Amino acid sequence: MKKISCLLVLSFLISTNSVLAHPHHYNHRYYNHPAHYHHSGCSSNCVYVVKSDNFQEEQTFKNCSKHTLLIDGVTNYYSNGSVRTFYSYTVLNEDKTPLISNCSDIKHLVHDKKHYFLAKQNKYYKIINDEGFELTKRKYSSMKEIAPNKILVKVEKKYGVIDIFENIIIPIKYQKFEQLSSNLFKTKLNGYWGLVDNSNNILLKNEFDNIKLLYDTYVAKKANKYHLLNLEGQTILSNADKIKKLGEYILIKKDKLYGIFDLEGNQISEIKYKKIKLDRNNIKVYENKKWSELI
Repeated sequence: MKKISCLLVLSFLISTNSVLAHPHHYNHRYYNHPAHYHHSGCSSNCVYVVKSDNFQEEQTFKNCSKHTLLIDGVTNYYSNGSVRTFYSYTVLNEDKTPLISNCSDIKHLVHDKKHYFLAKQNKYYKIINDEGFELTKRKYSSMKEIAPNKILVKVEKKYGVIDIFENIIIPIKYQKFEQLSSNLFKTKLNGYWGLVDNSNNILLKNEFDNIKLLYDTYVAKKANKYHLLNLEGQTILSNADKIKKLGEYILIKKDKLYGIFDLEGNQISEIKYKKIKLDRNNIKVYENKKWSELI
């Protein structure tokens, strides 16, 4: 009886023009309430749309007086209390005629005083100029501008960087590509990590097991040896046996001896002590069979 009752409710809602989940012309964003939706049959916990609100809004692009963005949206309210909002974007010319339509994501770029758009249509991103012509041939599943005329892209689960005209700046070969700063990126290739800038200068080859932030430095691990780097990816110290926090300092162990660096990677002491400890916020070192205060 529960199954029959639920089907009757769904039939009634459909007959009154309610909108079903997963509409075809909108792509959902900013949705943080996952739920299960049943498209065939139903059970006592089936979920259906109880109300839909449509809206439209026009916005301007930053540093652009030639185009505006038209946002069409629908918000669905479901029987389990969840809410989903779906968006579709259209780029309008100055005379309000459509330049690019049916986008689920859109970004505006300016290069050499010309306007370009990173537009997602039918699951893939394209670069489109201000005349509406597509400039890309590959199928990009993501696009993000990381510097002027440098676009981080993803193709078939591999990352790289191209320019507006689809010229390759960084080969599209990395399994992961994480931005650490404005011009420093952590990459993963065949299971190993490295560092590269946005001009494809290799700061660390992809031969490290891990690269982690430690205060205002990075620590790279390779075959049980540790390397200390500054925030620009330049090597400060290589082949340490251990690098770890000691209060607000960085403790280095190399060849069974210890030294201290500050949180930015500046060397405070030589790596020559048998022991180092933090005592009431003072750094003490063990040398000549006695403890003495270093800082």
